[in-house]
Amino acid sequence: QKADAVEQMVFMTEIAEMEAATETMLSSKGFSESVVSISEDTVDVVVNAAELDEKSLAQIEDIVTRKTGIAPENIVITPIN
Repeated sequence: QKADAVEQMVFMTEIAEMEAATETMLSSKGFSESVVSISEDTVDVVVNAAELDEKSLAQIEDIVTRKTGIAPENIVITPIN
């Protein structure tokens, strides 16, 4: 049980690091105040914007895919202002 608990903690730490790295990269590209939530095979991204054009959506998808390894079809991007 202890080994399982340690493995779970390592997994949760890796997820938290990917979320933080993705949020930092998004912020550096002009998407400030974004929130990234990663589950096993999906990513939810909330961006502080009234709306996003195709170029912005593609840029966000590219960043998230590179940082997490999750396919674009499993990424949900939600603009909120």
